[in-house]
Amino acid sequence: MLEKVNIPSDIKGFSIDELNVLARDIRQVILDTVMENGGHLASSLGAVETIIAMHYCFNAPHDKFVFDVGHQCYAHKLLTGRVEEFATLRKKDGMAGFPKKEESEYDVVNTGHASTSLSIACGLSRALANASSDAIAVSLIGDGALTGGLAFEALNDSVTVNKKQIIILNDNSMSISANVGSTAKYLLKLHTSNTYNNFKSKAYGIVKGVKIDGVAKSMKFLYKAKNSIKYFLQGGMPFEQFGLRYYGPLDGHNLSELIFAFNAAYEDNESCILHIVTKKGYGFLEAEENPAKFHGYSPSKKSSAQTFSSAFGESMKYIASKNEKIFAVTAAMREGTGLECYAEMFPERFSDVGIAEGHAATMSAGLALCGYKPYFAVYSSFLQRAYDSVIHDVCMQDLPVTFCIDRAGIVPDDGETHQGIYDLNFLRLVPNIAVLCPKNTAELDAMIKWSIDYMHPLAIRYPKGSNNVTSKVKPIVLGEWDVICEAESNLIILATGAKMVEVGGDIVDILAKKHIKATFVNARFVKPMDEKYLLTLSGKTVVTLEDNVLAGGFGSSVLEFFNRVEMNVNVACFGINDEMLTHATVNELLVMTGLDAETLANKIEAKYKKHKK
Repeated sequence: MLEKVNIPSDIKGFSIDELNVLARDIRQVILDTVMENGGHLASSLGAVETIIAMHYCFNAPHDKFVFDVGHQCYAHKLLTGRVEEFATLRKKDGMAGFPKKEESEYDVVNTGHASTSLSIACGLSRALANASSDAIAVSLIGDGALTGGLAFEALNDSVTVNKKQIIILNDNSMSISANVGSTAKYLLKLHTSNTYNNFKSKAYGIVKGVKIDGVAKSMKFLYKAKNSIKYFLQGGMPFEQFGLRYYGPLDGHNLSELIFAFNAAYEDNESCILHIVTKKGYGFLEAEENPAKFHGYSPSKKSSAQTFSSAFGESMKYIASKNEKIFAVTAAMREGTGLECYAEMFPERFSDVGIAEGHAATMSAGLALCGYKPYFAVYSSFLQRAYDSVIHDVCMQDLPVTFCIDRAGIVPDDGETHQGIYDLNFLRLVPNIAVLCPKNTAELDAMIKWSIDYMHPLAIRYPKGSNNVTSKVKPIVLGEWDVICEAESNLIILATGAKMVEVGGDIVDILAKKHIKATFVNARFVKPMDEKYLLTLSGKTVVTLEDNVLAGGFGSSVLEFFNRVEMNVNVACFGINDEMLTHATVNELLVMTGLDAETLANKIEAKYKKHKK
């Protein structure tokens, strides 16, 4: 059936049986493509019927679809004229793995982080109201994203918006890991109450058969009748307190039930929330049984090298076994950050707070105030969401919270929203915090062990995956760099971060073949820097390398130091210019930003020869 769909309106004449065939076709295309290209598999498979029903009942692009996070949007892309392009998913110059307004008029907003959809919808709805438009903002948000504070801020504001909104709550009890906290428990209670659901199922059957003057009035009758039962069986309804009419729970894989409910919501005059229950990975047994594994699937061959995430997890187990004050914290990223085994070994000293990075940072400050040594494991791009907490609650009080920043630097495939290229800049300017960048997993292990006795704010940042740097680890001393190779030369290369240390080693080899010697330094402390070493570099050519935004980054800190001490040094800084990075492989991104070894070696050679003259 998918070959018959060029635009979403093509499906409006399909029967339920034909829509079910369409769902199977879409799942197969998603599965085939993701197995080849990688991508967010389980999330997209679980949302197929929901997205079909959205396009069947609503009228995009007139109605505005907002996908929270956006990793479940593959069916939406296939239904909106992008079947041919879908084979390029997540490839350089190909289709993005998230909604992209530059890609299609059906993609209203670029997304990639959780809990933003309801705020975007409030803004869209206000704009639509001011334009006297009959278009509706329709948000699809998962129960995991609903744990984020921004979503509740938007719910609080939604009652003040003078425009109907429709919120579809996709409840699959999962973020990447299983959902945690009171919101997850409440939704689980809501969709597993046998007494209530038996009543609801019979009531739907009666109302669908009788139909009191239209679908919307039928649903209003059902809504009023079942609420008295619901309040009695389950207690108060939080969504009602936000001024939202609640429908559900609905079977998220039953197109007939979804279409009936979505049509009712469309005809209704009031804002509402449609609570649907789905299974992550639906239709692919392996993904259903292990949704965390298939959340972000990568078909690449597995390397025997230890990843930074797994090395971090092993180090955390070690230090926790030696010190009972070690406490690990994560924000819905237990598996992604390598903490699953730690959580099983030390459950009383582990907390997954859900998609709530700001809370995780401030909660860690609370732990530190009581004598614990908290380690907050978080992706670089998600730490951005906790910046106020880092400054106000941790650094201002000089508390011993360690931020273990995974996916730092260039990140492949997921595009702009997941690049870890800003943390050096926004952390470097905050007082009291030290910032470390290990060159390999062995140095990461050494830094984690060293950090036990460091009683101040600390950030340790490391990339996704592994690298090929095998040089020995020099003992960790605060602010002291690691000279990997020293040459009788006026050319000094300072590299920070595992990827750029790896690239820097290749540059040294390339230059050596051109009979240019260079001293190569692993600048593993970005803050504090090795000022004692920098003071020895007067009159030399100094090159800084970072896979991070140049403005305010590591190179800037080196320039600032030389300016402050008024040293005569020829400095060249290489990093990422003022640009957003798209989706591509790491090597492709390095070439695109001019940070590949060959390009950098040529630029460094020209710079060095010019200075020698």
